[in-house]
Amino acid sequence: MRLYGIITLGATVVIIIACVIAYCVIQRKRHFLCPRCGTRFKVSGLKSFFVSRQGTDRMLTCPHCGISIYMENIHDEDYRKELENEKRTQQTGEGGQTGDREQEEE
Repeated sequence: MRLYGIITLGATVVIIIACVIAYCVIQRKRHFLCPRCGTRFKVSGLKSFFVSRQGTDRMLTCPHCGISIYMENIHDEDYRKELENEKRTQQTGEGGQTGDREQEEE
């Protein structure tokens, strides 16, 4: 009877450790955005795991401005796509402006 308890306890500990490791690996691909100064920064997976939460936001201190507030947890891929869209918008905006000038000159 004691053997089953030890096996259950051991399995539970292994599962918890595996979940924390998986969370830390996932958190490597995410960063936080300070709502006050707009600084984007990363924290360790364990720190993110143990801090206070509100939905997907985490209570962190900004390394730039020093405010402690709930900060948005953003996937790096989403941020990269956002930057690419901004670049495209700027390029098409610049290209459209030169094209309009050429048409006005004709």
